Amino acid sequence: MTASPPEGIAAADVLERWHAAVNAGDVDAAVACCAEDVAIAGPRGVGHGGDLVRAWLLRSGIRLEPQHELIERDGRFVVHEVARWTAAAAPDGAPLEPTPTWCVFTVEAGRVTSIARYATEDEVPA
Repeated sequence: MTASPPEGIAAADVLERWHAAVNAGDVDAAVACCAEDVAIAGPRGVGHGGDLVRAWLLRSGIRLEPQHELIERDGRFVVHEVARWTAAAAPDGAPLEPTPTWCVFTVEAGRVTSIARYATEDEVPA
């Protein structure tokens, strides 16, 4: 079983652990970084829970590489990322080339509580 991040860990460190797990393909470790009712928002809508995170990561094989330091502002992290889809069964319409994307994260009590992905910076809510 993968160890969960300890409560009290800095939010940026939680996100670094989450990204490291996602990019290593360690789905269990990525899910362990998330709150039980984590909210996931993307092109398919909004859903909740670790099982949804697990299904998303397994289905897509996505890798997300932050393009700058992870800095929290106004209770959230807005991260410019380069996304790569590695699963043979990547979602319909998933680009074959590395693609710029924007993710917005919130972290509370040592866990990722929400993840929202946007195609452009202009789509990110203010």
